[in-house]
Amino acid sequence: MNKAVFLDRDGVIIEEKDNLYKIEDIKIIEGVPEALKILKQNNFILLGISNQPVVARGLITEEYVEKIHTEINSRLEKECGVEIDKFFFCPHHPNANVEKYRINCSCRKPNPGLILQAVKEFNIDIKNSFMIGDRISDVITGKRAGCKTILIETDYSKKKIEGVDYDINIKPDFIAKNLKNAIEKIGFLNN
Repeated sequence: MNKAVFLDRDGVIIEEKDNLYKIEDIKIIEGVPEALKILKQNNFILLGISNQPVVARGLITEEYVEKIHTEINSRLEKECGVEIDKFFFCPHHPNANVEKYRINCSCRKPNPGLILQAVKEFNIDIKNSFMIGDRISDVITGKRAGCKTILIETDYSKKKIEGVDYDINIKPDFIAKNLKNAIEKIGFLNN
């Protein structure tokens, strides 16, 4: 079985931009390429796990989200020779403007559907894998899937998710300042 790092996209790999729908607005966070390279050198599969409500709002299509992911990987490849192995994303939202996306699904974080899909597709050993995100919903997603969790402290990391009921005592396994600091925690966890 393989080990993986599940990475939230916005706020972990790229700078958070509310309603990202333009390729030119993508900014890779400083230190991310080097951190991803270290993870790859340590045989982790790198998987993006992301809610993309911009699709449900009708701002972009699922195909355009894929173009954004292709651009992110192109930039990462140029900077460090490493790409995200696959991006998984949820286009749904219970209050979507676009009716076909207005559903309560199992793939929208904090539900673990995207991680569970990746586990099957990549034959992942979930107990030796990690979810890294900048929101409590990422931690909840990782915990529900059965992996270890690392919360990157940002302006979003302490916000409660509107309309989501969850145990307020859920805590990440570790808290980090950024992705580079998070991979130091992974090294510590694997010793």
